[in-house]
Amino acid sequence: MDPVAQLVEQRTFLLRGSRYVPESPPRLHLVPLIPLSRTRRVPPCPPLIGLLALRRLTLPDLHDAFIRGELEQLRAGAESPDLGPLVDAWLAWLRSPAGISPRTRRRYGSRTVERYAVSWRGFFEVLPKGRANTTADLTAGFVADYRAARQRAVGGRKRQRSVKTLAPATLNRDFAALGAFLTWCRDVKGLRVDRPRLGREREPRGRVRWLSAAELAAFERSCPADWWPFFAVLFYTGARLGEAQGLRGADVLMHAKRITIHESERRVKSQESVRDLPVPEPLERGLAGHFARSAVGAGDLVFAGAFQEYAAVRRVWDATCQTAKISEATPHDARHTFGVHAAQAGVPIVRLQKLMGHATPAMTLRYMRHAPEAYLDEDAGKIAAHMQHDAEAEARAEAARTGLHTA
Repeated sequence: MDPVAQLVEQRTFLLRGSRYVPESPPRLHLVPLIPLSRTRRVPPCPPLIGLLALRRLTLPDLHDAFIRGELEQLRAGAESPDLGPLVDAWLAWLRSPAGISPRTRRRYGSRTVERYAVSWRGFFEVLPKGRANTTADLTAGFVADYRAARQRAVGGRKRQRSVKTLAPATLNRDFAALGAFLTWCRDVKGLRVDRPRLGREREPRGRVRWLSAAELAAFERSCPADWWPFFAVLFYTGARLGEAQGLRGADVLMHAKRITIHESERRVKSQESVRDLPVPEPLERGLAGHFARSAVGAGDLVFAGAFQEYAAVRRVWDATCQTAKISEATPHDARHTFGVHAAQAGVPIVRLQKLMGHATPAMTLRYMRHAPEAYLDEDAGKIAAHMQHDAEAEARAEAARTGLHTA
């Protein structure tokens, strides 16, 4: 008789309160003893028996799973490790030099790792046992429940549930963190994990808040003098916040009026982000004043200290916007301001795509929608003239005139 079946049969008789009388002579050992020798090895215990010996399973659980025909699911659940230590090891791997994304083939950014950590704090809040759950609990049912609840823990130690439901973009980022973790378990740790389907939700079109010429002038007047050069780089070049923070002295060529964005000492978003940016006259004045106040070497950060902290950048930005009476604007909107004004100025979409560092023209089209006045009057005039112009009647009249001249 199979050892597992014998265990279940013994427990069945015990549950019924009867005396266990096996059909065949009782076996004293679940695994037959084989004399040890130098040429033969003791065969390994059956997986379920080994899990019982390691106290990963109990006999009642084994009995119930055998009755329901779920021994394989029970074994998989007992063999899968706890999520808490495994996620901690994954996050440490992401921060290490070995943390290379299989999709981009580049190291993970610090903000990406922090977002993944936030997503997993939300997962642990939703999972019944928290960090004590195993990889076997990451099923399609869990994904469906998380998607239906659309909530996760926020805040401090108490981890209160947020009243505000998760936006599609946030939900997609959470499932991206789950997918990256499962890929690491399979490819790096060699674990057998079932990967549930992680469908992406359609995200609404992102908002584009941009500052008008009057708002930009008010922002410059209200901004502290030592912070204006930093924000001027964002406004007049369309550089991303991380790109401006990563600028070195050698990247700013005042004589050539160029700023170089490269990836030798910084992480760029994509290959298209490697580009040269022009330095217009207002930005040139601001940078000249900044270099006069700060001794920036070729290898030094152009904007060091508090400029490297997003909290400090956001604090100064919000205070400046409040003084200038500018509402609902964020530091990233400086990049939107550059894109919209460039489109309104008639910069072709191909050149604007290169200036913005976009991977596809579709990403640049969002700015072209905000610049209809650059061609609206001209196009409207052409359409009206065509509507008032009877081409067929003029063609017949011209043919008649030609015939009269011939006659």
